[in-house]
Amino acid sequence: MNIGYMMYAIILFGLSGLILLLTDVKKYKKDGLKKEQKVSRLLGWMNIMIGTGLLAFNWIYQNFVW
Repeated sequence: MNIGYMMYAIILFGLSGLILLLTDVKKYKKDGLKKEQKVSRLLGWMNIMIGTGLLAFNWIYQNFVW
């Protein structure tokens, strides 16, 4: 068994994306800051997609390559 930090990175990307979407986007919408809201939404979804991509890559690597 290999001890790695990939799962920590996956969890951090996912949680940071969720936190951005749940807190910053609502705050910017409430304050009427449309550009900041769009950027925050984009960054939140990018973090979630990076975490999902890393999860898929890790699963493929563990099951088919290693």
